[in-house]
Amino acid sequence: MRRLFKTTIVIWSEYDPTNIVEIDELARDAIAGESYCSSSQSILVEDPEKDADWDGTEFFGVADEEEVA
Repeated sequence: MRRLFKTTIVIWSEYDPTNIVEIDELARDAIAGESYCSSSQSILVEDPEKDADWDGTEFFGVADEEEVA
């Protein structure tokens, strides 16, 4: 597993965003002023598999295999 950046974003809204299927809609609302982004933080995680938020996805594994080839 390679090192990855983990980003946490805080967005405040007047509506319940759990009905939104795509997170990008909430982000667009923040950009448009319909919601408010009060903070964001990105950190480099040396070993994502040991991070409490890591969900075991294989999404990034494909790129690793391509780099080796």
